[in-house]
Amino acid sequence: MNMNNLLDKIKFFLTNMLESVAAIYMEKGFEPFKKPLLYSLPIIFGLYFFVYSPTISKLSNKKVELRNIESIAEFFDDYKNAKSRIAAFQRQLPATKDKGDWLNHVLTSTAKVYKVDFDSISAQKEVEISGYYIVSRGVSLTTTYDKVGKLICDIENSPIFLKVTDFNLKKDPVKRGYVKVDLTLSTVFSKVFMDN
Repeated sequence: MNMNNLLDKIKFFLTNMLESVAAIYMEKGFEPFKKPLLYSLPIIFGLYFFVYSPTISKLSNKKVELRNIESIAEFFDDYKNAKSRIAAFQRQLPATKDKGDWLNHVLTSTAKVYKVDFDSISAQKEVEISGYYIVSRGVSLTTTYDKVGKLICDIENSPIFLKVTDFNLKKDPVKRGYVKVDLTLSTVFSKVFMDN
């Protein structure tokens, strides 16, 4: 049986039923319909409240979920790329277990390589911002232009995130060819990694 035949049969049945209802109504009025309506109305209301209404509510919830999923899918590649960039950045941060003396170690070991003595090293400063610690340490030294250039180049080209965030240089009034340098070295530690 094809679909057209089925639709024709349904249409024929409904037309006959409506004609029969109209004929009964014309002949006997509303009286014959009272009892069937009395029984069928609670069933219709029950079907509406317990079947149709929750289905509409579920459908509306599913539409909202679908819109949310479509929004997430639209920006998923951006999210994935941002997540991988953050992970790459996290890998460049120094190990959090060394937060207390890592900058001091970097400064002293780099100074040994270039045979530079520090005039002074300041106490370490820490500032917490959005789950990260920005850690800085200042140093003063007297050395040649050449050595200070190599020292800063070595520090700034570190594979671990390390930056000279403040720098002041002036000619040494006593030693010819020497400069007095004040610089601040900074790095970042992730608080999230420290808590885990």
